[in-house]
Amino acid sequence: MNLDKMYLEEDLFPREITSYEKRDYGFLFYNEDNKESFDSNHAIIYKEKIHDVKTVLRDIIDFYKEKGIRPNIYQSIREEGYFEEIKRELSTYGFEYWTESQKYMVLSEKNMIVSNPEIFVQKTSEWKDEYGTEIFEKAGEPWEIDVAKRALMNNNTLFFVAYYKGKPVGMTHCHITNEICRVDYLLVSKAHRNMGVGRALINSFVAYCHENHITNCYLWPDGETAEKIYYEAGFRYIETKQAGRATCKGG
Repeated sequence: MNLDKMYLEEDLFPREITSYEKRDYGFLFYNEDNKESFDSNHAIIYKEKIHDVKTVLRDIIDFYKEKGIRPNIYQSIREEGYFEEIKRELSTYGFEYWTESQKYMVLSEKNMIVSNPEIFVQKTSEWKDEYGTEIFEKAGEPWEIDVAKRALMNNNTLFFVAYYKGKPVGMTHCHITNEICRVDYLLVSKAHRNMGVGRALINSFVAYCHENHITNCYLWPDGETAEKIYYEAGFRYIETKQAGRATCKGG
């Protein structure tokens, strides 16, 4: 796995799910129809491309406020500590920032998952409204519906849906760009958790990757339970990064 390419994709993955404008200092991602999604609405900035951070912050604020979106900024995953360097400027312009630990894992070992036979997983390329009502809404994350719909519009998206007794109960979607496959999202309805839905989804995804010689796959697990599932599927830890996030308090 080429880590530079992997972390570049981690910065730029929102291109797959939202609109964007390019700037000299980075990218402005936005979706005026889905303002609650942070991944769909934020700027990604690059330290080495910024000459005047105050000008950059003003531009970001003006851009998002004109669209009625709270200004958010993501620090490049390869530039840990940059928000700490510019904390005075961030505070002056009304931003508060924090960091999130992200443990990155790559697919490098044999898949050992044995799926629950009652869970059926299907790869699909078309959106159905029942995915929204049965999975996203029942998982308490309706803002991700538009994200998933946008992802399915791309030819490089892999989209898997899990069914239990004929009803959709979970999904995962991934994308492949520049020979790097990123697992973007895994979601299970609250009523169907702890019954193997997540395992069945990842099992099908990993099997598809092996069958189609997709080798450069990565993700970062959201919690210990997810990490155990991914480990069982053959993903192995490589390193932890501190992801910087900033949001405008007055936005």
